[in-house]
Amino acid sequence: MTPRILEGSKAKYIYFPEEQDTIISRSGYATLYIGANADTKEKIVLKKISTAMFGNDAQRFKFFATVCNEVKNDGLVHIDDMVFDGSDIYLVCEFVSGRTLKELIYDPKFMDYRNDIFFLRIISNCLETLSFVHKLKLCHGNLTPENIIVQWDECEEFDFLHPTTKILSIESIKLGFKNMPLIRRVNDTRYQSPEQVIGFEDLVGDYSDIYSMGLIMYEVLAREPVFPTDKPIVKRQQVFGKIEQHYRINDEAHAIIEKATVRPLPFVPGAISDNAQKIMVLKALNDRYQSAEAFKKELDELIGNI
Repeated sequence: MTPRILEGSKAKYIYFPEEQDTIISRSGYATLYIGANADTKEKIVLKKISTAMFGNDAQRFKFFATVCNEVKNDGLVHIDDMVFDGSDIYLVCEFVSGRTLKELIYDPKFMDYRNDIFFLRIISNCLETLSFVHKLKLCHGNLTPENIIVQWDECEEFDFLHPTTKILSIESIKLGFKNMPLIRRVNDTRYQSPEQVIGFEDLVGDYSDIYSMGLIMYEVLAREPVFPTDKPIVKRQQVFGKIEQHYRINDEAHAIIEKATVRPLPFVPGAISDNAQKIMVLKALNDRYQSAEAFKKELDELIGNI
């Protein structure tokens, strides 16, 4: 094994790029490696992304670098350093022991209905973190079950009463409700809001994150996504209509999901003017929860009644 040394602004970092056991995940735009601080030997995660994802938008990259450096919260995976290597950027992230929410949803050990409250507490935690992000006039923009980590202790056990969660992948973060180009190189577009799918950048904000969390809440209870992966997802399916109730989801939980995921009334994208589409999307935004706090409040009341 040949190690590679990266020199950041705060420390040197070591990892083994050719060793498969050190690769956490690989996607079209990023590869995650387990590495270590070369001096302290503390375990870290190196996220290798290409500057190509920002195109020629220097302002977008400057904003991204500032957010990575300044936005810190216990509910977000910390980015502690940034290393530039040719056309690649390495984000030096804290190492979090645990499993992704996606892994837990589809683990047979957690399929029992009695685990629903555990999953709902995870959603509640994420909404609390999003409240912090939204108060900074930011939106995450890429919320999926893969981008949520649930921590476990040294014995690899979860705290079912008080789960600890971390949201990662903040590369798509943007100023809410600003005409800022979206980072479209996301791993899974099925959780994007109608305004993201259509491309109304100036309408993408906290309501968009609320929508994504509504879809994730559906998935943790139904144990399957709203939009399945076994058939092509067409734009029309993601843009309009209501989320149908699932047999595993009771009326109270479905009402919360429905309010989080309000979408425009049916229309054929492209068949009407952009202005008419935007008006319909704006109405849907106004009918969703007006804050992550409001979403969390009703969800916590549901948890208290289970």
